[in-house]
Amino acid sequence: MLELDLAQASDGTVVLMHDATVDRTTDGHGTVAALSGPAIRALHLRRSGGIAEARVPDFQSVLQWAARTPTALLMLDIKAVPPDTVMTMVRQAGLDDRVLLLTFSEKISRAAFAVSDRALVSCLATSTDAVRRARTMAGDRCFAAYVPRGAQPDLFQAAHDSGAVVVTDLLGRTAIDDAVSPPAGAAFVRRLPIDIIVTNTPLALRAALRTT
Repeated sequence: MLELDLAQASDGTVVLMHDATVDRTTDGHGTVAALSGPAIRALHLRRSGGIAEARVPDFQSVLQWAARTPTALLMLDIKAVPPDTVMTMVRQAGLDDRVLLLTFSEKISRAAFAVSDRALVSCLATSTDAVRRARTMAGDRCFAAYVPRGAQPDLFQAAHDSGAVVVTDLLGRTAIDDAVSPPAGAAFVRRLPIDIIVTNTPLALRAALRTT
């Protein structure tokens, strides 16, 4: 599954961008919200060795690619983009049942459930009460519970017992190279009822899970 961060340009175009500004990851400057879609798509991406040839992808292009790629599954961190905007685009691409919407507030979670009856909605689960509220919001639908990595094991178990798809991450707190090592991550995953792991090292983690 590919995890994508979404942002919305001044003209409503949805692009792939983690930050509120384009400064860190591109050769441009300014906030995403103040720039037009064409202006953002014209920017070149930064990499460790300098500026890359690749440009900023727009969400529509990714959806078109995913529609042509039957194995593609998308985890969408919608951030400040309204859920109905995202799901309208997803629905038009015929990908309702191949996306997971990451939401990190109950307000956005409710809005996501309201506009999608097939996409998997992930709710932030920081307590057993939050798990119960998410279960209530979902009704008889399947939902995902994003349990923080540092949570106690009983919270992971409570999310699992509620019928949720349990999601957590092995990401570093400050940088990609601060991520949990694959062997340690594999040991962590084996101890808990986890269904989906968000990681910067998916191939290494998969190899560690197969060998440890």
